[in-house]
Amino acid sequence: MAATKVKSPIQRQVEALEEKGAILDRIISIAKTDTGRITNDGKNLYHILRTAGLNKSEIARVLDVTPSALTKYE
Repeated sequence: MAATKVKSPIQRQVEALEEKGAILDRIISIAKTDTGRITNDGKNLYHILRTAGLNKSEIARVLDVTPSALTKYE
């Protein structure tokens, strides 16, 4: 009989953050190219996030770009 290891609340939180980070990495890889240009999917995501109430600085943080890189999509 194998003993199950009980995870602490902090371990569970770390795992949850790692999962969210992996999801965000996937979103970024779809939203911009390896050279940092915003893709068509990234443009669509920008408009979806603006509609959801995020400001340009918040979206720039999500996409790992400067806010000025998003100016032309307004």
